[in-house]
Amino acid sequence: MSNPKYLRWLYDELPNLMARGILTPEQAAQLRAHYGEVEDKPALNIGFLVASILGALLVGSGIILIFAYNWENLSRTWRTILSFAPLLIAQGFYGYAFFYRRRELGWTEGASAFLMLMVAASIALVSQTYHIWGEPETFLWNWLLLSVSLIYLLNSSLVAMIYLVGIASWTMQVADGNSVWYWGLFGLVIPHLVYNWRKRTQLFRRDALGWVVPITFLIGWFGTIETHLAEYSLLGTMVVISGFYALGERVFPIRSAVFTSRPMRTSSVIGSFIFLLILTYDTIQLPAFAPQAVLFGFRYPVWAGVTNFIILLAIVSGYIYLIVKYFPERKWLDHFATLLPILGLLTLFLNRTGGQTLSIILANTYLLAWGIFYLLGGIQERRMPWVNIGMFFILALATVRFFDTNWSPLVKGVIFILLGGGFLAANLILSKRLKLKTF
Repeated sequence: MSNPKYLRWLYDELPNLMARGILTPEQAAQLRAHYGEVEDKPALNIGFLVASILGALLVGSGIILIFAYNWENLSRTWRTILSFAPLLIAQGFYGYAFFYRRRELGWTEGASAFLMLMVAASIALVSQTYHIWGEPETFLWNWLLLSVSLIYLLNSSLVAMIYLVGIASWTMQVADGNSVWYWGLFGLVIPHLVYNWRKRTQLFRRDALGWVVPITFLIGWFGTIETHLAEYSLLGTMVVISGFYALGERVFPIRSAVFTSRPMRTSSVIGSFIFLLILTYDTIQLPAFAPQAVLFGFRYPVWAGVTNFIILLAIVSGYIYLIVKYFPERKWLDHFATLLPILGLLTLFLNRTGGQTLSIILANTYLLAWGIFYLLGGIQERRMPWVNIGMFFILALATVRFFDTNWSPLVKGVIFILLGGGFLAANLILSKRLKLKTF
């Protein structure tokens, strides 16, 4: 898709080019037919968008703090009036944005987030005024369900992100199998994610959601599954991490900077590194395989265990689909992230057949090989971030293994200085000699 800014410039120049005889009218018409009409879309003012979001958050927080001041000294009538006042004010701003500013991203996001926060404030104030005490998970449940409509009325990604953080936090508050309702709460936001990820405009929305979704999903995953079941906590987690990497390849085409335009892939690499580092550090004592527990749950009710199993099957199926369909298009370096579940299967097998030491060696080898390939790939592709990632992987692994030794602090300190100096020297030499790309 051509940049509208440059396309407008080209079309403005066409009359001048035809007047000077550089282009004929037929050629100008062919150019217009080739590039198409300029899409008239509102410009994204990042400064105004950020100011609107921060303003909404600060104003909402300020109102809550003002009401908290001398709250106990007010009568119940005044408390009731003040409890609904923030909600009415927020609805006024939201109505203005809905009817008059709905094409301006700053207004829609700011007003939606402001209203969402004021809904929470009103619920809390009314509960406190009439002593309707409840647990934190009950408050989160009611607030988040009431906020779902705000995601779609003005297509607010900021509300969606707050919602995702909220439902992930909710899973950490809920006990037993009730946390499985997380999948239903997450399902309510999926249409918003699909709609905005499929759009090739408003990249700010896509990238921001791309960062929030994998992070909150992993928190919700650990808060929902029975973590003592290795099929979920070990193998399932690896499938989730690798699945986000594969999904990121389809949702976020490579544009420029590593950390801004590749949120899912970057999050997946970070998650893979942390998970692998844990596997390299110590043996894992896993319980024997229990099909009944995997299918129907062990500590959870049967309905919750079955729901988790269905979700696991859906995630594994989606992962296999992405891997099989796009395997030929994937670069060799991508396979370390996408094929991580194979290591998970081997780890499960070795730990349950008495090969714990071998599984540690395998995890160490996998992480070391990934670092070496990142280093070599960075030199070959002339990309400095890849070189740094590869060296970081290798140094982190060497540091973890280094602490396993019984050497004196003096020897360890000298070796750390040498490793750090080598890291800095390698960066300097490679940057000057190869003139590596910075993205």
